[in-house]
Amino acid sequence: MTKQFDQISPTVFDCLAAKLKGQGIEMTGHSGYLSKNGISLDYAFSPENQTLTIENLEVGFPASMIGMNTDKVIDILEKAISDCQGN
Repeated sequence: MTKQFDQISPTVFDCLAAKLKGQGIEMTGHSGYLSKNGISLDYAFSPENQTLTIENLEVGFPASMIGMNTDKVIDILEKAISDCQGN
């Protein structure tokens, strides 16, 4: 699964990274791999294009046991990005 978020300024990316860090998930640099509690993904932020691309999103145990799925993870990211954009 691939999802691209547009209009992601460096300020919005930093805000999102801070929100995720508060949940114990650390984004190191503009691209990388995240994995926590059965949720894993690759991310790539382009300051030039102001896009954030999420790829290889997978939800497994234990997250799947509490009803998490890829759509819910994307919804959570969309809400966090919207909050960071001031919407």
